[in-house]
Amino acid sequence: MRTSSIAGSLGGPAVSILGGASLLCVLLLTVRAYQVEFVKYAFLLWNLFLAWIPLFVSMTAVGLERSRRSPKPGLGFLILVFAWLLFYPNAPYLTTDFIHLIADPSYNWHRIDESLIVWYDLVVFFIFSWCGLLLGYVSMRHFHMLVRHYGGPVAGWAFVGCTSFLAGFGVYLGRVVRLNSWDVLFSPFRLINGILGGLDHRGAIFTLLFGLLILIVYLSLYSLGSITLHTRKRPEPDGERSAGT
Repeated sequence: MRTSSIAGSLGGPAVSILGGASLLCVLLLTVRAYQVEFVKYAFLLWNLFLAWIPLFVSMTAVGLERSRRSPKPGLGFLILVFAWLLFYPNAPYLTTDFIHLIADPSYNWHRIDESLIVWYDLVVFFIFSWCGLLLGYVSMRHFHMLVRHYGGPVAGWAFVGCTSFLAGFGVYLGRVVRLNSWDVLFSPFRLINGILGGLDHRGAIFTLLFGLLILIVYLSLYSLGSITLHTRKRPEPDGERSAGT
């Protein structure tokens, strides 16, 4: 698949939908702040911003490779892959923010009129986490197609599988060890210590769980996209074609 077709199939419409969903997230938090007269869960906006970075990186990679004519990836592409791997876990990381909803003791589940705020917040957290998963999917799809373009189908799917579990470990480092993507530049020794500390059974189980979550979401959305594509390209039966003419 050519990089121009990647940009066409996963470019404007997907970004527009994700942009609209992100604006909805902002609106929902604004309405919540207005109704309860104080701002809560504003950190979701920062986490959502970080979730957009992998998509910006992948779109840059698609634009860069589309302008090249070499059959081999260039240095710029490899740098962008490295940057994307660092920031990609920020997208599925939004799913872990549900812990704030679960651990909040201020909610009242006994009376429905007093617990409506719980259901509102549940929807808000779900939309934020879904935006993160979709942002991650589109950016991974970009690099999946780019790796497939240069290395073939096996290399493309191997990239998806390895990246899913690397991202699962990245989510563990962010949520449990409390590391950030930019620690690779500003706190490399803290990053190394965090990685070494995460190489235990708890880190392995967490990585496996979230790696499977990321992979299942990707495979599901990829399969749905393939079904839509095949349906759109299905030829008309001979009888219908002759009747139309």
